[in-house]
Amino acid sequence: MSDKYTFKDYDKYLCLKPGLEFWLMALFFLRPLILKFSTIQRGRGAKSASVSKLYDLAYPDHFIFFLAVMAAIPAIMLLVSYAKRIPGASERMQKIWCNGLKYLGLTAILNVLVVFLPIFMGKIHAVHVYGWIQLGILILIMGYLYKSERLRDAFADFPVETEDDRNQAKKA
Repeated sequence: MSDKYTFKDYDKYLCLKPGLEFWLMALFFLRPLILKFSTIQRGRGAKSASVSKLYDLAYPDHFIFFLAVMAAIPAIMLLVSYAKRIPGASERMQKIWCNGLKYLGLTAILNVLVVFLPIFMGKIHAVHVYGWIQLGILILIMGYLYKSERLRDAFADFPVETEDDRNQAKKA
């Protein structure tokens, strides 16, 4: 534990939890999936008119939506590794978590491509206002990733498996 953070900043394994900014970034990166799920109403496949309009505004072409979902994959992998952030977790989950800044940076760069790639491919002719807002948010995210000491410390922290943990796993 460090003097920089309070006791509340640590989880039950005494590992630094990522801050609110991490969760806001995750929500931002998962927005295509959240928007898609919100268009489905009660499992019947019917679309809500207002959410459907928002979906069409954000993703006027199905290809752009596909690119946005593909860009979210590194963030999804990082959230899975956070869920598996326990003593005795697989080496793959540890590597993903410890490289979390790279995964978030990759997701941000892929989201920049989502804004501009459709123009280069001739799918759309101009960047919509939503695209410029998205680009501004991505620039802020990249700056935060570069500057955030807490996020860097949280990604460096992973629970260590102790002898007691190994013994309990053998008993179970």
